[in-house]
Amino acid sequence: MTDEAFRERLRAIFGEEAREHLAQIDVGLVALEQAGSGQRDALFERLLKVLHTLKGAARTVDEIELERLCHALESMLGAARGAGAGSSAEQFDLLHRAAAAARQVVDAPGLRSRKVAGMLAAQVETAAADLPAQAAEAPPPAAAPAPEVPEAPEAAEPPVDGKADGRIRVDGRCIDSIRAHAEALLPVELKLRHHVDELRLLVAGIATRRREGVFSFDDEAARIEFACAQLATGLENTGKELHGVRARLFDAVLETALVPAAAAFGELPALVRNLARGRGKQVRLETFGADVDLDRRVLGVVREALIHLVTNAVDHGIETPGERTRAGKDPAGRIEIAVTQRDARTVCVRVRDDGSGIDTDAVARRAGVDAAELAQMSEQQRLQLALRAGVSTRTEVTPVSGRGVGLAIVADKVAAGGGQLVVGTVPGAGASFELLLPVGVASLRALVVDVDGHRYALPLAGLEAVRSAAQAAVDTVEGRETVLVGGRVLPLVRLGALFGTARPGAAAEGVVIAAHAGGHAFGVLVDAIVAEQDLLPKPLGPLLRRVRWFSGAAQLGDGTLAPVIALDDVVGHGLAAATAPAAPAPAAGPRKVLVVEDSVTSRLLLKHILEGAGYAVDTAVDGLDAQSRLRTGRYDVVVSDVEMPNMDGLALTASIRATPATAELPVILVTSLQTPEQREAGLRAGADAYFTKGSFDQDRLLATVRRVAGMEGS
Repeated sequence: MTDEAFRERLRAIFGEEAREHLAQIDVGLVALEQAGSGQRDALFERLLKVLHTLKGAARTVDEIELERLCHALESMLGAARGAGAGSSAEQFDLLHRAAAAARQVVDAPGLRSRKVAGMLAAQVETAAADLPAQAAEAPPPAAAPAPEVPEAPEAAEPPVDGKADGRIRVDGRCIDSIRAHAEALLPVELKLRHHVDELRLLVAGIATRRREGVFSFDDEAARIEFACAQLATGLENTGKELHGVRARLFDAVLETALVPAAAAFGELPALVRNLARGRGKQVRLETFGADVDLDRRVLGVVREALIHLVTNAVDHGIETPGERTRAGKDPAGRIEIAVTQRDARTVCVRVRDDGSGIDTDAVARRAGVDAAELAQMSEQQRLQLALRAGVSTRTEVTPVSGRGVGLAIVADKVAAGGGQLVVGTVPGAGASFELLLPVGVASLRALVVDVDGHRYALPLAGLEAVRSAAQAAVDTVEGRETVLVGGRVLPLVRLGALFGTARPGAAAEGVVIAAHAGGHAFGVLVDAIVAEQDLLPKPLGPLLRRVRWFSGAAQLGDGTLAPVIALDDVVGHGLAAATAPAAPAPAAGPRKVLVVEDSVTSRLLLKHILEGAGYAVDTAVDGLDAQSRLRTGRYDVVVSDVEMPNMDGLALTASIRATPATAELPVILVTSLQTPEQREAGLRAGADAYFTKGSFDQDRLLATVRRVAGMEGS
């Protein structure tokens, strides 16, 4: 190994070690700030040991500024312990800033991060020198002991050598490489099964043709048939052996990649503390289940989700001390994170706060849901609206929230990891977010189903029961198809209709599968169940990340790809569309929409969306072109941009309203203009609805087209 390669390897080892130490420092500082006088000595001792170890490691890789910063922190904590007085909130602010600067040096080493670390080291050294004088001037502490606060979780200290607990330090990339090769065995096993099935079909064909006298040499045909049958049996036995070896290898690799959930907690105490300080709030963080093991890839999902959920709880949910006191609550809010093992395959991560809860009406308003649609939604469906991108209950944007992005990211990450997210709330008492995730994300146990000649994979973890359509008693209640499964009446979703592949007016035949997701139970109608088997799902890639209905795809034994159905999408979007099949369209044909848009891209997008929903669509490139088409054709709705050459959307709308033949024609404006004045100008011109492209949602557009044109039942 060259000197340069050795130094790179040494720095990689230092980075992993330093991050463990910094996590312990973050936790220790929060615990020290919240601790009573009887706990401080032990916490001081623990922090000083970790800082001393980190300082030595920094010296090894020539991180001089980091070494100096650790030494300054040692000095300040040592002075504080010697003075015997509690540090102020401002002094803890400085300590946390110093710890954050140390993390920057480790995560992004460079001139800027090292310069910041050096500046903070000087500030900490100055504060350490001032501590003895401050302690001498400070009044004696009050006789009443400080309230005991549940201590933050302590990060596990690594063994002194690699043998203390039988563990060794391995580069995560090596584990990922081993796992990738192990996972690649699953498609091989599926192909082998498929080839065995093909060989058995060949044997059956030979036997049939021999009985029919097609082969002239019966003895030779019999020998070929027998040899093929023996080969099929041998291959089948080999496949079973491969399955056993592959399953054991999977388990071993997964065991190797497991890490304690505590690794996802490390930065949260400091995050909660700093967010609460910035918002003038008091918040306690309690964690449980730190020793539950997770796949390191699942851990990444959990870590990112917890950051967003905790930020959301502090900024949105927990009230100020004054507000909590007036509501009869403890002035300090509480956030609880609990990780539990549900079963061999599933882990549950629950984040719960005792704040004000989620205002579902406010969420619905921000999501653009009208009163009629809201009345049809259950409480869980309303809560799921908070997971949409761009939806937030805050009226102002703060540096940490208000844009409606955080919860949408959590929902996306959980779905991509093969899990489910369930939201709960009690008005005035708090909110909860329950993440149900697989322990490992290597393989997926699924039902492969056939829908209109296409194959799809339904995750088995979200399925409850299977019934024939006749057994499930498909019925129509208030315009919605339902099924009876296990004594429960469930809404029915026809996957063929959902994916746009079903024949119009098709009868409810096939198989009904009872499923659950997002706190809802429902039934899905498929043509047939092909198989139950393990699959290796793969993401669809960055360009197709937001494709509705599907979370990924898996290769079947015959080499074809089966899309993996996202049950959360079926709940979030499919149930709203799961009405009874409409009557056959009248001879007059589908409703007609005129799209007026000068941008080719936007024009094609709108045309594609509307035609996909069954509308006949004509297009115009500006207002003058639209006027010409309106004189010669009949339309049910106009969907127009505002900013266009020759004649803009406002002038076109005014012209439509001033012409007797089109005065009642519904007009929807879709534009990039977003100020209240511009929106008001569009509505004054006579538009029936107004959308901004920045918050464009195709479901809202289609619902609005149906509403303004009086087509809710169509």
